[in-house]
Formats: sequence, C-alpha cells, structure tokens
Amino acid sequence: MEHKHFVTFNQEHFMGFTCFETSIFYHFISKTEISILRIDVCLVGSSNNTKKTIVFQLENPVKNEISGLKEFLTYLFSYSGNLHGNPWFEKSELITESEFDEIKKLGSKRMNDRNNKIKEIGQNHPLIIYCTEQNLYPEPEGQSPHSWKANCPSGRQHHIMISTSSPEDHSWGCGYCKKKGGIEELKQWIETKKS
Repeated sequence: MEHKHFVTFNQEHFMGFTCFETSIFYHFISKTEISILRIDVCLVGSSNNTKKTIVFQLENPVKNEISGLKEFLTYLFSYSGNLHGNPWFEKSELITESEFDEIKKLGSKRMNDRNNKIKEIGQNHPLIIYCTEQNLYPEPEGQSPHSWKANCPSGRQHHIMISTSSPEDHSWGCGYCKKKGGIEELKQWIETKKS
C-alpha cells in the first residue's frame, strides 16, 4: 500500500536557523499498527538526508485514523532523540497548526514528566551524586530510566554517558575521549584534569 501524507514540519536548530524539514507519511496496517514513512531533508547540506519506515504500535485500537496519527506524533515529540531541533508546523491536510502545537506541548510534557521521575529515582545513585558534586550537571538522557548524561570532565563540548541500572553499577563512558569505567576511574580522571 502507498503511504499518505500526514504532516510536514521544520526543525529549528538551537541557534535559530531551520536545519531539517521532516515529512511524515502513513499507512494503517491494522487498527493497532501504523506503517510510518519518515523523510528528513537536511536544509544546510545534502549529506544528512534520511528516509526510514517504522511500524508504530498503538496503545489501543483506533476509532479513526487521525487519533492514531496524533498518538504517533505525541510519541515522536516525547523523546528528544527523535528530533534534530525544535519542530515547527509547515503543512498538513489532516491537522491544523493549532493541533500540531497542542501535540508538541503534550509530547514535551510527557518528556518532562518522565525525566522528573528519572531524576527522582536516580538522584541518590552514587555516580549521579558525584557528578553533581563535581559540577558536571548530570541529567536524564531521555531514552531509558537508567540512561543519564553529564558534561565531560575533559571540558570539551560533549557528554559522558552514565548507566544507573543499579546502585552497585557505577558505569560511565565517553566515546570521544575513549574513556570508561566506574566511579573510581571517574574520580581518577577528574583528579588528573585538576592537576
């Protein structure tokens, strides 16, 4: 079956320029599954254009297509890793700009609620406490309740990734600096950077 157009939106980079145009197309497989075709076109170069198809599972059987599509868009906007920037409505034959903005607000609220729960659970983890004490500003990464990120002790503009899957698990890693370990290794690295 052919996918039909649902919505097109731009994604604005934090510095204020539009960096991507995203178009979402859909095809209902059943009352609980939607085939989504997502096309991201990079507006500042041609190297990052992507096209991917996913199957989205709805929470409940849909009564109408638009409610299912709104559920997908809310999901998309509720995880920061799903976007390249802040989404802004461009066009849709099925929803208005006002509806798009409401969906964006709901997605953002769900993301904030989830991150607040993660913060509440993880704030007593020894590695999170240590990173806070060292002004590395740890925060939930947003994809998993045990995934956090913090400023890299190297002082460069990237993050270390932290796992809080259990109080005994003190794991972190930095792909850029090619360093990883537990809390003792992080302490050693930070002490080395201070001297």
